Amino acid sequence: MSFSQEIRRRGSYAPIDFTPEVSQACRKQVEFYFSEYNLPYDKFLRSLCEQNDGWIPITTLASFNRMKKYRPVDKVVDCLKDSTILEVSADGENVRRKSPLETVDFKDRNERVLVFMNFKKIENEDKDKFLELQEELEKFFNGFTTVNQVRLKKDHKKYFNGVVEVEFKTKEECVKFFEEHKTDFSYQGQPLEVVTKKQYSLAKNATRSKNFGGSGQKTRSLTGYRKNIPKTNDETPEASSESKLSEGDANAPTEKKSEESATETA
Repeated sequence: MSFSQEIRRRGSYAPIDFTPEVSQACRKQVEFYFSEYNLPYDKFLRSLCEQNDGWIPITTLASFNRMKKYRPVDKVVDCLKDSTILEVSADGENVRRKSPLETVDFKDRNERVLVFMNFKKIENEDKDKFLELQEELEKFFNGFTTVNQVRLKKDHKKYFNGVVEVEFKTKEECVKFFEEHKTDFSYQGQPLEVVTKKQYSLAKNATRSKNFGGSGQKTRSLTGYRKNIPKTNDETPEASSESKLSEGDANAPTEKKSEESATETA
């Protein structure tokens, strides 16, 4: 039984022994929340930073699903004091980056993202099952190459909708992976469809247009994203970089995105 499975079995708030391994995992998770791969796209955390000179209450971070296994909270505070990129306030209540993030190029980020569709959906709000799948997919994709993050998408009910976004370290690695697996890729025997972030965004916008009539009322069209994906054989992240992504697509974080943020995998 893995560490995470053991913690879930014992309960989210059960105190645990903060071994060096556990402390490192806890610190790495919090550092990810403040990283260039998450903070610029996380509306909730970003708003807290802007309101409090970069500080975020540690109790707020500890309430996130991926942090509930790290208890007691005072041990979380202790392990964060060893971070090289974060600093803890004198009273031990808040944490922030030691140096502000530089301006993030949203277009560059999207050119390093591939979208994988047709995973088995989770038809309920089973947080344990969601977190377990999150960890499994992180290991799965890092078995091919080191990735920045793996993000499971949710529908309007907050259920996993079978779509996963994977951000690669570099644009070159993203292009290479796409070229090698765009026509034949699977997970545990389940065939997956692999598209670029641009293709997915275009299909998503097309679906929204078809699902709404001229009067603004939603129609009964059930056209899926896949039917609207542009039929191009040579569409790669590199080729798509020539087209400008819409600002709306580049800034599409949810109100409290941190609770479903992926762990940075190095």
